[in-house]
Amino acid sequence: MTKTTEIKFGTDGWRAKIADDYTFDNVRRVTEAIAEYFKNSGTADKGIAIGYDNRFQSEDFARTAAEVCANSGIKTSLTKTSVASPVLSYAVNKYGHCCGIMITASHNPPEWNGVKIKESFGGSARPEVTKQVEQLVKLAPLTPTDDSKYEMIDPREDYLDHIAHFVDCKGIAERNLEVVVDPMHGSGSGYIKEIMAKYGMAITEIEEKRDPTFGGFNPEPLPVNLVELTSYMKEVGLKSKKIACGIALDGDGDRISAVDPSGTFINTQNVFCLLLKHLAVNRKMKGSVVKTFNITRIAQKQAKKYGLKLHEVPIGFKHVVDIMMKEDVLLGGEESGGYGIYGNIPERDGSLCGLLLMELMAYEQKTLKQILDELMDEFGYFYYDRVDLHVRSGLKPDLTQRLASTPSLGNKKVVSVEELDGVKLNFEDESWILFRPSGTEPLLRIYCEARSFDDVELLLESGRKLFQ
Repeated sequence: MTKTTEIKFGTDGWRAKIADDYTFDNVRRVTEAIAEYFKNSGTADKGIAIGYDNRFQSEDFARTAAEVCANSGIKTSLTKTSVASPVLSYAVNKYGHCCGIMITASHNPPEWNGVKIKESFGGSARPEVTKQVEQLVKLAPLTPTDDSKYEMIDPREDYLDHIAHFVDCKGIAERNLEVVVDPMHGSGSGYIKEIMAKYGMAITEIEEKRDPTFGGFNPEPLPVNLVELTSYMKEVGLKSKKIACGIALDGDGDRISAVDPSGTFINTQNVFCLLLKHLAVNRKMKGSVVKTFNITRIAQKQAKKYGLKLHEVPIGFKHVVDIMMKEDVLLGGEESGGYGIYGNIPERDGSLCGLLLMELMAYEQKTLKQILDELMDEFGYFYYDRVDLHVRSGLKPDLTQRLASTPSLGNKKVVSVEELDGVKLNFEDESWILFRPSGTEPLLRIYCEARSFDDVELLLESGRKLFQ
């Protein structure tokens, strides 16, 4: 008997373990619901675009989704090769499709896959859309047919031209930079390298070839998964006389972090601050700033200093998109390393942000760490880390009960509690710790920012003990 899975969209899309809940039948069920939603909305005549990443059998799952859409009477396009998520998002917006379906589990472990919905504007589906899609998922898929017809597309060149116009590629190439890109075996491979090659700048790529196991690591740009890039950058830093930087992209190329030539990890919180400084100070651009609940306090200090309106939203880029659709947003982002830039589609884009980091270094003729140190000299030193705990489902009521009345944690007194998304304990020195069940995996994520590395470790350990 076929297992019936309840389909729930989390922070960004539906994700599940391959061959457990992520099966061809369940992909058909989800795709049928997506097709039905857009047919009901009266926009399906604009067609659907489908793309896929480098995960195990992603091309086969994408072909299955294309067959379902075509059998539903919708004009369907399927990418010829694997693509980064922002490439599909750009294609949806550029070619006027009603939506896009991206087969990816983003940064989840290799044994997972998933489905992301991209709306016509080219960004993550809003909560009201995914909720209605969930309600349309049937218990069993329709019987597949063999008469499906869909076209193959290759939006790569249009996408490359698009993001190249956001940065001064010529200026970057003329500066003394040495850049290493690590796409972590994912579908973000080649974009930065190909763009800069047109301007005579050679980019080194490592872990660029497809590997559905992602080299034995989760394709999330965190220090524990960036052993190869960190080692490479230390070696480059010792030998090179150039301003060097390592750029890491996640499994579907929409998120980013960086590594300094000293081997210092430039975390996703720091990348947000660096991008904000470059856009607001160096480029003198205007617009509001949108940060998720788990983004660094430095960002709000920057926004105040730069005279920019600040929004704080729940975790998940779909909440950032809500604001980007209503007003001019200079920079919107989330702790996981996904950032949207003014003038682009309302979507995360790792390659575009990587190019902007390169432009920042070229403009200031400094390494990312040097620029970050100057930022912290100005706004205060904050350090950050997070831990992920495997926990039982249905944790939320227990989470609130355990934390709401906590008077102190570690060596710090709690001065306020916020529950915008999860439970955040705020301390006297502006440190904070946030407990939140993951929207994509059976995990409790504990995020922490404090004034020293020692305080971060102490708070995280104290937080971990509350749930172990």
